[in-house]
Amino acid sequence: MLDETGQIDAELDLLVPKPYRILLVDDQMIIGEAVRRMLIEADDLELHYCKNGNDALQMAAEIHPAVILQDLVMPEVDGLTLVKQYRASEHAKHTPVIVLSSKEEAKIKAESFATGANDYLVKLPDKVELLARLRYHAEAYVKHLQADLLLRELRRLSSMDGLTGLANRRCFDETLAYEWKRSTREKTPISLLMIDVDHFKDFNDHYGHQAGDDCLIKVAAALGDGVQRASDLAARYGGEEFTIILANTDEPGALKVAQAVLGSISDLNIEHAFSTAGSMVTVSIGTATMVPDHLSNPEALIGAADQALYQAKENGRNRVVNTINP
Repeated sequence: MLDETGQIDAELDLLVPKPYRILLVDDQMIIGEAVRRMLIEADDLELHYCKNGNDALQMAAEIHPAVILQDLVMPEVDGLTLVKQYRASEHAKHTPVIVLSSKEEAKIKAESFATGANDYLVKLPDKVELLARLRYHAEAYVKHLQADLLLRELRRLSSMDGLTGLANRRCFDETLAYEWKRSTREKTPISLLMIDVDHFKDFNDHYGHQAGDDCLIKVAAALGDGVQRASDLAARYGGEEFTIILANTDEPGALKVAQAVLGSISDLNIEHAFSTAGSMVTVSIGTATMVPDHLSNPEALIGAADQALYQAKENGRNRVVNTINP
């Protein structure tokens, strides 16, 4: 997983730049200067100062701090309100926050932790203690993000076909089930394209399995490029068979996509001298469109598209056959 690890490290560098950026939010400049002096010799820590609490959230979004040092009492907006805003923000909801207070009171500490703070220091803290806590929280934050990114990468890999890079059968099943429920709820059409590479066995037999794999990879890339919307999905259904889910798409829309796919595969100009459908690699496509209801199921759509694909093959291949409202 060297490539994946390198990608995760690159994303981490964007999320938490090094040296670790420390955002101090305090209306007293004397505190800002004192903290600056404590951090001045720390090569791994870089101080950023925000005097106005109203600007803190925006500044956090811009600099991606590894830790926020947040003053508890401020004139325009109090520290605990800011902590709540951090936790509600997409940019700082997981960023460690150390509350700075002039008081050592258990009740205030408890309220700070309940609000979402990670730590509590009475200002001004000892330099050694401050540096130790900043480094501890920064490293803990990086480990949290690293684990989160790794989990996301594993989920992505588990839903991807190893050869073609398209979504795999499991991802197809899950996506179709999700879009089917949404179409049922919103009473919108959903279309499905079943796509089969024509005479692929003959291609494999005469050109070899490596050439066959290369062919599938190129076909898959063309299918992936043809999917424009985030809600649509191109997947490898199995062997040389592919599928495209088109959410909120009626029959004319599905036919348009299918014809575009037919053309894009033809444009690949992959020689296939052993096909009866043409001298180049071609595909047959079956399409089906339904407006789901609570009495129907996704298997009906799959069956209809599959039947249309069968007809496309029977009619000579390298063509689209459509089934409307099966």
